[in-house]
Amino acid sequence: MRIPRALAVLLTAAALATSCTQDGGSDTGWWEPDDALQRVQRAFDTDDVDTTLIAEASKYVASGVDQILDTPGDKPYRFDIACDTEGVSTIALTLLRDGTSRTFEVRCGNRQFVRVNVPAGRPVTAKVPPIETDSPPSGIIVWNLSTLAPPDVHGCPDDIQGCTG
Repeated sequence: MRIPRALAVLLTAAALATSCTQDGGSDTGWWEPDDALQRVQRAFDTDDVDTTLIAEASKYVASGVDQILDTPGDKPYRFDIACDTEGVSTIALTLLRDGTSRTFEVRCGNRQFVRVNVPAGRPVTAKVPPIETDSPPSGIIVWNLSTLAPPDVHGCPDDIQGCTG
């Protein structure tokens, strides 16, 4: 399953790189979309839990994220998010469900990522505000939504509602 997922992410990067060039030239700085996606994928691959990928996407940091995530069924879900960018040290991920929201700080780069446990149920909205500056930063946000077996949930089973004790 890793090969098709990685291929899809790389193809997305190629499309983003093609659509973002303003003058027909290439980005010759430190950041190349395919390199960034590979770094993010290496961070996600540090997981030894068997998951089933449900959805994934990548967006430019300057664009942010506004995504509704369907979470039906009876298996728990995990939302993984990472960013790779220059000039932005963190982004803020807010997850909303049924009037409750929780914000998580996502550190960008250096194999940093955030994993959030979400029980099955009503849809969840994931939001990352766009970075608004005079010169938008180069960089990407990559997220995955997966299901996993209940015994493989580590920590709080509902990171949006939170757990006590």
